[in-house]
Amino acid sequence: MKKKYKPKKGVKIFSILIIFIVSFYLYGRYINSSNLKVYEKAIYNEKLPKDYNGLKIAHFTDLHYGRTTNEEMLKKVVKEINELNADIVIFTGDISDNTEINESNKKILTKYLNNINAKLFKFAIIGDYDKKYLDDYKEILANSNFILLDNENKLIYYNTNKPINFIGLTNTDNIDEIYIEDNFNITLIHKPDLIKNIEKSNIVFAGHSLGGQIRIPFIGGIKKIDGAKTYLDEYYKINGIDTYISNGIGTQDISIRMFNSPSITLYRLYNK
Repeated sequence: MKKKYKPKKGVKIFSILIIFIVSFYLYGRYINSSNLKVYEKAIYNEKLPKDYNGLKIAHFTDLHYGRTTNEEMLKKVVKEINELNADIVIFTGDISDNTEINESNKKILTKYLNNINAKLFKFAIIGDYDKKYLDDYKEILANSNFILLDNENKLIYYNTNKPINFIGLTNTDNIDEIYIEDNFNITLIHKPDLIKNIEKSNIVFAGHSLGGQIRIPFIGGIKKIDGAKTYLDEYYKINGIDTYISNGIGTQDISIRMFNSPSITLYRLYNK
C-alpha cells in the first residue's frame, strides 16, 4: 500500500506565504484602492468671522489618474463630491500619475472635473507631478472652471462684506506677499512638510502623503515620501495652525493601498 504524500513543512510555509502575498496584493490593488470613503469633520476657530459659520469645504487630492484611478473611479469621486453640496471645493494637486497627459485623458479629466459643482468657487494648486505637464494641467483646470492658485490668493465673500482669504502655495518663497493681516487665512499646500515654513495661516489643507499609502494598525503609514516624511497623518497642530492632510484618491509608485481607503473630506467651519 502506497503511503500518502505529505508535503514537507518548508513547502507548506512557502505555499502559505505565497497565498498571503497574492491575497495582500489583490486586496490592496483591487478592493482597498477603490473603496472610496467620504468623511465629514467640523473645524472650530474663534477667529473665523461669524458670517462664515457653517461654510462647507470639500477637499480631494492626488487623483494620480492612470494608475489605480480610472474613469469609473473618477465618476464616483465627482458623484460623491456633488452630493456634499459644498460651498467651496479644493483640489490640492497631482491630477495624473504620468509624465504627460494624452488627449484622451485630458478630455476625460476635463469632463469630470467640470462636472464638479460648488456654490462659490473651485480652487486648485500645483502638485509635484503636475509640474511635469504644467501646461496641460492649467488647460484642464481652466476648462473645468477651477481657479488655479499658484502662489496667489483669492478673497471670497459669503453673505457679508468681510472676506476670508484663500491662499494657494506652490512654494513658500513669497508667503508674506499673499497673506493679509487681520484676515482669516486658509492655505492650500501640496506637500505637508512645507507647513514648517508657514506661520500666519489659520487653517492649512494639504495632500501628497496619501496617508502613508500602506498603513499598519497601531503604527500608521509606512510609505514616507519627500515632502511628507514628517507629516503624513490626517491632522496636526503646527505652529498653532490646524493642519488637515487628505489621504487622497490614487496611489503613487506602487498600485496598492492597504488599510487606507481613498477619501474625500467635507469640512464645516464654525466660530467657537
